[in-house]
Amino acid sequence: MELKGMRRMADKNEMQEMKDTLRKLQSQVDRLTANSHRRRPGWANFAIGFIIVFVVLIIGIGILQFIRGQ
Repeated sequence: MELKGMRRMADKNEMQEMKDTLRKLQSQVDRLTANSHRRRPGWANFAIGFIIVFVVLIIGIGILQFIRGQ
């Protein structure tokens, strides 16, 4: 009889540990998802867009010069 009581106590402790671990994991997931929703500032979006457009223009001009040279 004592063994069953001890086993129940161990099961309750295990369940409590699992619940605590699950709460910790959930808080970590919540924190990570909250951090992933950060937006870039407007100047960063402008800089990225400017660099992309500049590179595409340079490549386009290079292709046109190559075609005209032949």
